[in-house]
Amino acid sequence: MLLDPNFLHSVVLLVEHDEAGGMGVILNRPLPVTLQQICQESRLAFTGDEDATAWRGGPVDPQRGIILVRGGLPEAEDTVLDFTDFISYRKDLLESLLVEPRSTFRLFLGYAGWGAGQLDQEIQEGAWVRVPLNPEWLMPEDPQELWPLAIQSITG
Repeated sequence: MLLDPNFLHSVVLLVEHDEAGGMGVILNRPLPVTLQQICQESRLAFTGDEDATAWRGGPVDPQRGIILVRGGLPEAEDTVLDFTDFISYRKDLLESLLVEPRSTFRLFLGYAGWGAGQLDQEIQEGAWVRVPLNPEWLMPEDPQELWPLAIQSITG
C-alpha cells in the first residue's frame, strides 16, 4: 500500500520506535559501490573482501553510516538486537571492523525515518507490517530472497 519507491519491496529493521518517531535501515538494498571504494574516498584503511558492498539504509541522510555488527561486544551507546547482533554509529568501531577480515558487519548509508506518530499511522493504514526480529534476515546472502521470505512469514 505504500507507494514510495524508496520502500517498494523493502524489509526494514526497526531500530528505534517511540513517541518521538522511528528509525530503521532497509536490509535488502545493496548499493552498487564497494566498501573498498568508500574507504578510498573516505581515506579509511580496508583489508576485507574486495567485493563487499555498502547497503542503502534508507533515503534520509545518505552520508550517515550505520553499522550492523554480528559478534563482538557492544558499548553502552549501541543498540543490542539479540544475543549476537547490534547496531552502532561509532566511527572507531567501523574503522576497526574495516581492517579485521574476519569481522561480520554491514555498513548502511542513510536510514529510514518517521516523525512522531507517522509510523504508527502507516501501520494502521496497512502500509507496514511488524514481525518479530528474525536474526537470519539481518545479513542475507541473497538480498533478493528477503522480501519473499518476509511475505511468506506473514501470509504463511
